[in-house]
Amino acid sequence: MKPSWILLGNVRTVNPCYNSLMDSTISFDLFDSVAKAFSVSGQEMRTHAGRSVEQVLVDHRVHYLKRYWLSLSQLFKRHVARGLHELRMIDWLNTSGFSGPKVVRRGASGMLFKKQLFFLMEEVPNELALEAYWRNDPECVNGLSDDLANFAARLHDAGFVHMDFSERHILVGDEAGARSFRLIDVERAQIGVTDERRRAADLATLKASIADDRLRDRIDSGFVDRYTMKRKTLATGVDMQSLVAQAKPTKSF
Repeated sequence: MKPSWILLGNVRTVNPCYNSLMDSTISFDLFDSVAKAFSVSGQEMRTHAGRSVEQVLVDHRVHYLKRYWLSLSQLFKRHVARGLHELRMIDWLNTSGFSGPKVVRRGASGMLFKKQLFFLMEEVPNELALEAYWRNDPECVNGLSDDLANFAARLHDAGFVHMDFSERHILVGDEAGARSFRLIDVERAQIGVTDERRRAADLATLKASIADDRLRDRIDSGFVDRYTMKRKTLATGVDMQSLVAQAKPTKSF
């Protein structure tokens, strides 16, 4: 079995707790209820007030457990609402010809002052974050850039904006010789967007998130031209190069 991976900025690193996780694989039965899902303890990847992400091994396969909660002390926070929104965005991607996280279990409970939500996502084998994928084959830069521009144009034409379109939120794989893209961390995403400035912010975020000069230079030049050429709903006369240059990148929380 391949090693488990954790995303840290622009780098995927081997999880140092992989062996211990392998020794403590759990069953899908633990996700039959919200109470059980909130009792699971895995390898912590990210925790904020009212939300967390942990890596867990379920039936000997790597999964990511995302949990949101609301308590009386956080009465006016919208953590659970954001989680529900993320699930809606995931479902939209997966039913609209795109790929989002592979959610295999989900659940919600509570009302008023105590709410909980979880969803369990299965890691898809052989997918890497954009820059890590490119580092495995630096000569693919032109083809990768063109394929990504085609994908971004199709995504934006469908009215979807990610709002945090950084390279670490774009997983790249190869399916039957064709390059594929999967979007993750879509809790800020929106659909039905028509403002080209917000689409330009996605592209500006992508460029700003890339550390390697060669890949970033490609995104800075031919990428936007290719994207513009592939857009079907872009109004005549809109200068995407100028909009991207003026756009302010969004940042991960």
